[in-house]
Amino acid sequence: MISLVLVDAEIERLPLFVQESEKARTNGADDEDLQGIIVLDRALHRYLVEGLEDAGRRGRPDIVHSFLLLTQGSKAIRQGKLSTYIHIRSDEVVFVGNRYRPEHQYIPFLRTFSELLENGNVGKGGRGLRLERSMDLKSLLRRLVPDKIVALTPTGEKRDLAQVLRPSIEGHLAVLVGGFPEGDYHSPVYEMADERISLGDELLTVPDVTSRVLASIP
Repeated sequence: MISLVLVDAEIERLPLFVQESEKARTNGADDEDLQGIIVLDRALHRYLVEGLEDAGRRGRPDIVHSFLLLTQGSKAIRQGKLSTYIHIRSDEVVFVGNRYRPEHQYIPFLRTFSELLENGNVGKGGRGLRLERSMDLKSLLRRLVPDKIVALTPTGEKRDLAQVLRPSIEGHLAVLVGGFPEGDYHSPVYEMADERISLGDELLTVPDVTSRVLASIP
């Protein structure tokens, strides 16, 4: 069994003053199209993001969208070999039901995650999403109780990923993937990881890394 955790994912709520005024500046999207969306997105709220600290990383729910499209449509999820979790900037964790399938269109996906941030859940059981508030990465891993924690990082040891994941046939591995577009983990991943693994010299996008993990699950 593999618990695949997207760590430090750049999903966060719009500031309250923007939510209340509903006057965030956008790049050509109709205001009506954005009603109900409270997730910060750098394409929709470019001027707001540019004024924030750590602006190069923030407002990237599209990374989570692409990650979920891959994981939730994978053979591994259908076979019950994979569970998916998303740790977000505010130290909250999204528990993803194994039968949850994200919308392919991006704006409906943002609406779903807006509802999740607002209400704490979307859908029911294995088809839904549940938000655990005030849960940092350490707390999540304590709950999962994996036999081994593997962190994927460009600074890790270069090893064949299929060999790294092979113990998941009989045991439980937690595999940590960075959910940000630049920089390094903010969470203390390296303190918790039993192994740090690199997928090669080339810097890869989150979808590239996720695809390689899914293809390597035995």
